[in-house]
Amino acid sequence: MRRVALLILLLLPVLPLHGKDYYAEAEEAYYASRYSDAIMIALEGIAQPGIDEEAAVELYSILGTSYSRLGNFDKAADYMIRCYEYDKAHGEAKGLTSSLINLTSMYVYAGKAELAADYALEAIANEEQVGRPDKLAMAYGKACDVYHAIGRDSTALRYADIAVAIATKDLDDRAQAIRRSQRAYALEALGRYSDAMQDLSFAEKVFRRDSLEQSLCIVCFQLAQEYGREGKAALEKKYLIEAASIARKLSDLPLLQKICSRMASSLRNSDPVQAFLYLEESAALQDSISRRKSSNALELFNIEYETARREQTIALQEINISREKKRKQAWAAITLLLLAGTAVITAFALRIRNSEKKLRQSNTQKDFLFKVISHDIHSPAIAQLRGLQMLRSHGEKMSPDEHAEVLLQLERQAESEVELIDNALRWARTKSGTGKLETVRFVLDDLVREVIDQHAGSAGAKDIGITMESPGNVVVCTARSNLILALRNVLSNAVKFSPRGGNITVSLEPREDGATLSVTDHGIGIPADKLDTIFDAASSFRRTGTDGEPTNGFGLAVSRDLLDECGSSISVESTEGAGSTFVIHIKNLEEDA
Repeated sequence: MRRVALLILLLLPVLPLHGKDYYAEAEEAYYASRYSDAIMIALEGIAQPGIDEEAAVELYSILGTSYSRLGNFDKAADYMIRCYEYDKAHGEAKGLTSSLINLTSMYVYAGKAELAADYALEAIANEEQVGRPDKLAMAYGKACDVYHAIGRDSTALRYADIAVAIATKDLDDRAQAIRRSQRAYALEALGRYSDAMQDLSFAEKVFRRDSLEQSLCIVCFQLAQEYGREGKAALEKKYLIEAASIARKLSDLPLLQKICSRMASSLRNSDPVQAFLYLEESAALQDSISRRKSSNALELFNIEYETARREQTIALQEINISREKKRKQAWAAITLLLLAGTAVITAFALRIRNSEKKLRQSNTQKDFLFKVISHDIHSPAIAQLRGLQMLRSHGEKMSPDEHAEVLLQLERQAESEVELIDNALRWARTKSGTGKLETVRFVLDDLVREVIDQHAGSAGAKDIGITMESPGNVVVCTARSNLILALRNVLSNAVKFSPRGGNITVSLEPREDGATLSVTDHGIGIPADKLDTIFDAASSFRRTGTDGEPTNGFGLAVSRDLLDECGSSISVESTEGAGSTFVIHIKNLEEDA
């Protein structure tokens, strides 16, 4: 199978579609830098009736690379996803790694690195099965790029170290240079400048020896920044001049603009005249880049316009065909119109009934929210106000311990109110159907750690330990935002209702159709006659936490609704006085395209 590597098309044969080789024509336009023509040809090929799936996915690869060249990385990612889905569905393990790496790159370029993390990890897992050192090192390197873009540089460095180790053991020094120059970004972000300098110096020697000008240009720019940070102005200037020279030769305007801007800043005090010239060049380059972006945007607009025009032409042709058929089948058309009229009337009646039902539900929800605002939010707010007034009036008379206790109570009330407001807003969106359900594939372990970190403060205040048990890297595909809020509510309750010095266990277990997530505490438990009511928002069952923490009984109802919305569920087992176990049953959903 032919596949497009990141921004580079591979020259392989293709079967013609209906007498015309759309792939060859689109590929020719791509190499001629006529990216909009390549897109239009590929779209025309995909629109051909009877096109087989393999031929279509090759055209998707051209569309992905062409859109990326025009700067529309979101659109490029849409087509790269189709290549990835094809490889995965058809067991194309070797092509799958390339598809995942390309898809990861598109999300990073689009500024959506958080969406790329799971794809980068999947590329690593897939290539570990295939066993190609060069692709495996590339996959680990891409994971480094992703986590560096997210700002998690310790994780980025861990993946970069593995990529460098693979290149050192199984590949040549050119591969080592690529991976070490990549690792330098994470090292710099972590303040390990001497280690970064060693990697960059090694890469410089290899890139200079092999005349890899693009890579050498980037490394020279990195070295210049390092020398500038060390205060070595002469070396900084030397490397900036060389980087600028290479960038001009390659016509890499964005990189050249950054170099000129850096040079102007570096020479501002020592050589103001030269600094001004570089500043002028930087401004001119910025104008050129802006014009190029505008030109690309215009090309994309023309593509959308031409596509819409073609679709309109096809629609008009279909209308004419339909009219001709109606002339030949007049009686049948009249019958169909009568049936359609009946269906419309029936649908209208159903719509009215549904509207009335939704109105009743809306009024019920509105009344419930008013109740929450008037009692569960208003009352704690009044208590906070009085507490603050007391601090203002009598704060100087209070002992430090009394002062700290009042502040602690105010903080707990504020946390409870924020939690309640988040839950109320999300519950209202869920009930009204205005929220958009977005499903993504992610590592469940990372989500659990994130929620545990959010509760570290409240748990630490009560000397409560929270442990996680997992077989490692449990991957699920569901609405991440729904799941994280549900788990926050469950874990918040576990902390509130656990005694000081207690322990909470969060367990993960993969399932064939998803996973289970259990939260077990050894707190006060739930009375048996109340177990059926704790997930009901209208229930009056309320209790304060073991340290007097305020609760509203609303979080579990919201959690159930959020999990129901994404096909998951929640259940509980509890013994009063012995503790509770809440189990979230996560069902995998189809990932959003």
